[in-house]
Amino acid sequence: MPIMVCETAQRLDKPKRAALAKSITQSVHEVIGSDLDLISVVFHELEQDQIWLAGQPSQDALILCYIRAGRPVALKTELALRVSAAWHKVAGTPEDAIEVAVIEAPAAQTVRGGKRLPEPPHSTAAAAG
Repeated sequence: MPIMVCETAQRLDKPKRAALAKSITQSVHEVIGSDLDLISVVFHELEQDQIWLAGQPSQDALILCYIRAGRPVALKTELALRVSAAWHKVAGTPEDAIEVAVIEAPAAQTVRGGKRLPEPPHSTAAAAG
C-alpha cells in the first residue's frame, strides 16, 4: 500500500498505461513518502456504458487512492491534486472529468508480504512513537 485503482472507459495503450503508472507512482512517492516498492497502480478499463455521470455515459476517470491512515488532511489533499494532475498530463483527460478519492486503512489492518505494514511516514501515530 498505497494502491491506486484507476477506473476509466478511455482506451489506454500499453505505453500510456506505463507512463501513467510511472507518473502516479512518482507523485505518490513525492507527496506521502511511501517507498516506491510499496506503491501499486491498477488500471480497470471499462466498457463505454460502465461509467455514468448524471445518468449519462461518461468518459470520466475515477481514481481511488488507498493509503494507510494517519496522514494530515493537507497531505491527503495534495495527494489527490497531484494524482489528478498526473492523469491529466499523461492521458489528456480534462481535470473536470477526473475524480480522485483518498481512502484510508489502518496500518494494523494492512498486510504485504505476509507482514503487517508499519505506520506511514508523516503520520501522527509515527510521530508519537
